Order: sequence, then C-alpha cells, then structure tokens
Amino acid sequence: MTMQKPFFTILICIISFSYLSHAQSVDGVALEDINSTYIQIVRIGSPFKSKIRVSVDFGQRLRDDRWKESFIVDSDGRSIEFNSMIDALNLFDLLGYEYIDSNCVDEDWPDQYLLRKKKPELVKEEE
Repeated sequence: MTMQKPFFTILICIISFSYLSHAQSVDGVALEDINSTYIQIVRIGSPFKSKIRVSVDFGQRLRDDRWKESFIVDSDGRSIEFNSMIDALNLFDLLGYEYIDSNCVDEDWPDQYLLRKKKPELVKEEE
C-alpha cells in the first residue's frame, strides 16, 4: 500500500510534464501565457469520433473566417485532440484554472465550460 502513493505521485508528475512540455498554444499565445481571469473552453468534435478538439476563448479577437485559430494546437500548428472534456479540464487545472460553470443547449450544440484563474490564496492552500 505504501508503494502505491509514490508511484501515483510520480505518474501524475510525468503526465503533467508531458502536457505542459508540448508548447500548446491558442492563436499564437502559449497556454501558460494566457493572462485572462476568465476563459471559456468549447468541445468541438463529431459524435462518431472518440477524440475531441477544444476551442479556447480568452478574449482574443478572431474574425469569423479565423475561428479555427481558437483551437489548442501543438508547436507544429496541428490541433491537439483530447480524450474527453475532462481531459481538457485537467489540463487547465494544471495551468491554474478552476471550473465555474458549463452548459449544453442541445445535442447539436457543443459543451461550453467557463473557467476562472485560481486565486493565489486558494493555490497556496492546495500545495
């Protein structure tokens, strides 16, 4: 039993590092450099695919013909696929955001999640 706790801690650190080491960005801004208190993430994906893409709105200005630039991309500009919205939420938790609210209008409307940057006093308590 005592060996499981260090193993899981190391595993979580490795997973966290792999997420943050891929230079993920949105509209040319690295995820860790987003300086917005509130952001909205939206699930983009087909019901026939097992993976989803995530669009991020942090207040950037996008024209209608450039909406794809709101997708999270890797250092090569390819859209990153997530296993689920929980996978994406876990990434943003690592980046210092917390879940506030979500909505889904109907089956044809994507899931939308409102996140807020964690307050410093809350981050200190968690550590």
